[in-house]
Amino acid sequence: MVNKSAKTGLSALLAATVLTGPFAAVPQAAHALTVEDVSADDTDTDEETEYTIEFEIDKELKAGDEIIVKFPAEYKVYKSLKRSDVSLEDDRGGTIDIKSVSVSKTTVYVTVDERVKAGTTLTLTVDKITNPKSKDEYTIKVETSNESSKSHKISIGKSTSSSKTFEVGQSSHEAGAATSLTLGKISLSSSDKLKKGKYIYVDFPAKDMLPKSIDRADVKVNGYKAQNASVTDSDTVRIEVPSGADGDNYIKLEFATSADIQNPSEAGTGYVYKVSYNSRTYQSEKVEVKASKRASFDVALSDKAPGARSSYRMDLDLDAKVSAGTDITVEFPSADMVPPFISDYAVTVNGEQASNVGVSGGKVSFRTPSRFTSSSKLSIVFGLEAFVTNPKTAGTYEMVVTVDKKKYWSKPFDITGSAAPATPVAVDNSTATVGLTKTAAQAVTGLQVGIKALGVPLVRNKDFVEIVLPLEFRVPAYIQPNSVTVNGVAAAYVGVRGQNLLVYPAQDIPVGVPVQVNVLESAGIAAPAAPGTYSIGVYSSEEPGLLFARPVTVVSPNGVSFKANVASFTKQGKTQALAAAPFTVNGHTLMPASFFRDALGMSVTWTKTSARIVSGGTTIQFTVGSKTATVNGKAVTLPVAVQARNNMPVVPLRFVAERTQYKITYYNGNYTVYK
Repeated sequence: MVNKSAKTGLSALLAATVLTGPFAAVPQAAHALTVEDVSADDTDTDEETEYTIEFEIDKELKAGDEIIVKFPAEYKVYKSLKRSDVSLEDDRGGTIDIKSVSVSKTTVYVTVDERVKAGTTLTLTVDKITNPKSKDEYTIKVETSNESSKSHKISIGKSTSSSKTFEVGQSSHEAGAATSLTLGKISLSSSDKLKKGKYIYVDFPAKDMLPKSIDRADVKVNGYKAQNASVTDSDTVRIEVPSGADGDNYIKLEFATSADIQNPSEAGTGYVYKVSYNSRTYQSEKVEVKASKRASFDVALSDKAPGARSSYRMDLDLDAKVSAGTDITVEFPSADMVPPFISDYAVTVNGEQASNVGVSGGKVSFRTPSRFTSSSKLSIVFGLEAFVTNPKTAGTYEMVVTVDKKKYWSKPFDITGSAAPATPVAVDNSTATVGLTKTAAQAVTGLQVGIKALGVPLVRNKDFVEIVLPLEFRVPAYIQPNSVTVNGVAAAYVGVRGQNLLVYPAQDIPVGVPVQVNVLESAGIAAPAAPGTYSIGVYSSEEPGLLFARPVTVVSPNGVSFKANVASFTKQGKTQALAAAPFTVNGHTLMPASFFRDALGMSVTWTKTSARIVSGGTTIQFTVGSKTATVNGKAVTLPVAVQARNNMPVVPLRFVAERTQYKITYYNGNYTVYK
């Protein structure tokens, strides 16, 4: 990843300009911000990239004020820019709330949602900006609601780098080992000097070297503690020049071992560091990383068959003793071996339950337990209840365990035998169903998935049904297995992978039989906030491609729901009795006339033999026993005759709804009427 500010080929605009009001009798200074830097992740021509703009405001911003960035006409700015494409931070690294983002041609308007003090240096990042097609120097302007425009130039399609290399010092050259790091001394260009508050960027040669954050106390610039240090992406560190280094014509960077930097995990001789300052990039000599001295350990499995659910045991002899609270990461050969969630009780270290178990792809991280006795020997066990499965194909595999930043590689182990590749049987899921138990926006809802048949069997505790929910649904990070049933039996395990639910059945599911997956409301899934139609997809772990997808309708929270043959309805969480239960005749639902008054607010009058419904400019007259109604005085044939229940006329629901602009959703006996 190319870094931010220093790689743009620009110097900072160092002073604000004082403007004079053209009609003032006495010149008055306008508030003027200072643009310190403008940079792009990629300065090649015609490339979509992210821009970073650093500027100091001279007058405070209030909630509702705007920051305005004007790109030249040669640029392209994504017209549907969202808040998620823009970020704003203060000079302490704090996030500034953004109320809204809008675009007009090549101008971006960012409305802040909180007060920002005068004198604050802000860092604004804007994604989805496409550079001009021609190499040149371009001027970008920045202003606020309270301060006049200031500009900064950036070179597109041009780069400047030094031909001289600098030295690299390391405390360890072993692959994957923690190391201290010294870069330089780097002699700056004759026109350059370090300036307090400006940024130095360091590009590391591999993406697995940096921690999530770096403490400024662990970084020195020319012998002085950095003013600030931050990890801006997976391989870049941004360092703010401290006052002690102000005016120096060289750079020497020192990272302490406590900065948690690791050598690349792969051995090699061509690793290069890059240091950038004030639009010039300096490159290091080539650095060698040596192969790690592998402390091999055995991996024992309870089942070696491809794709089988298995326990895993690893016995390690460490280079040094570790104690309680030590960080451990176990890396499995592939991400599909590991479920999205593993409980603490499923992993033990020296016989004690691990703590803080977390899953990221094929990596499982945890800590030695609080009752752990200091030892240089570890026995790590993933029990069957961890739901780890073997690779799906036979072969020889290795694992990596990292203990307190030290990597250990396993001896090769074999997955043997062959998983009988089942040929999918042709099945028809054209009438398969997906439904919500509650369709109101933001309501906590259950899911009911009716699969007509599977083309490949599912093995209990190993294979799964995957339900893919749209991003607008709110899905909890963990769902209890007893909140989901498969053919009436609680699931063995439920994994959550982003918006996807992985449902592992507790019983074998053969080919060709119906499968009913019910996710109860206790699972905590919530419908989208916006009414509309959303598509839910259903997959099987054993079949390629989508089994089927079905639309579900989410309605406004003021929708009215009821069930067939139940004499009540629910509106805004409150249940109210009906004069008679709804029922169906020849596929048409009949509702008591009072429903349209009590639930939908229409004007309704009735007798034992007739009913009159008025909504807006529509008047409908019904007669009990007749298949003819009048709509605004014109006779219209009904699908079924009007009946009476409990001395109340019951009339066709859809007939009334269609003429009063209401809509109806139905699934598995549950109705919702809404506008």
